[in-house]
Amino acid sequence: MIRLIVNADDLGSGPARDRGIFRAFTEGLATSASLLANGPSCRPAARAALACGLPVGVHLNLSEGRSLTGPIAGLTDGGDSFPGKTALRDILLAATFDAAAVRRELLAQIARVRDAGIEPDHLDTHQHCLLFPALTGLVAEVAEDAGIRALRLPLPAEAGAGSPPPALAAELALYGRLAPAAAATLRAAGLWTPDGLWGMPLLNRLDETTLAATLGSIPAGTWELMTHPGEPDPDDPFGGPQRASELQALTAPAIRDLVAGRGIELTTFGACACAC
Repeated sequence: MIRLIVNADDLGSGPARDRGIFRAFTEGLATSASLLANGPSCRPAARAALACGLPVGVHLNLSEGRSLTGPIAGLTDGGDSFPGKTALRDILLAATFDAAAVRRELLAQIARVRDAGIEPDHLDTHQHCLLFPALTGLVAEVAEDAGIRALRLPLPAEAGAGSPPPALAAELALYGRLAPAAAATLRAAGLWTPDGLWGMPLLNRLDETTLAATLGSIPAGTWELMTHPGEPDPDDPFGGPQRASELQALTAPAIRDLVAGRGIELTTFGACACAC
């Protein structure tokens, strides 16, 4: 049996992205989404998710935008702004941040999603920061405190990593080195994760052709496919035409036929965690 969670990341990052995510769910393959608690459209996105029945997790974020809890020693810029992807990784490798303050921030992000009426069915982390050893155990503790049993495992699933551009290939190699230890920590804590994550090498390259090839390659097991559908947004650095290509792929009739033909069972984090 192949069970597949098709998750749309970055819900709450803006109206154009949100519209695409909802279409990917109501008209396409997406089975869930991850909500940015500090995203500019978090609350309207939560209302819309409730209205259409979209299962939602929390996209824990320590790299972009602003902290919900104020300055965090060793992490934010002296105010409440997060440091960006590259600087965050340097900080996590040095492990010089205030862990107690980060824990409060992550719990505050979960609380904001719940305050918006959403009961999260999973946690995942923006830019896969969960994988860094300084954060893995902390996120596991936060999940336990919040009563959320399912988490993403950012273990690249594609054989040969899917021939990505060189910079992305280096990131995937890093994820591949870090993921086994992270998986052991999460599972030792009694948390559920999929077997791995498909789509990581296809960042900005997921279209109908590459999606069909990916779906045709997935073996038996319970997996997650990471996607970023949306409508183009000139004000969003990640909101280019690639978002529309992903949306088109996820809603293509031929893709639905491929899923049915392979007998792929589309599912959610919540359903898998409850079945354990």
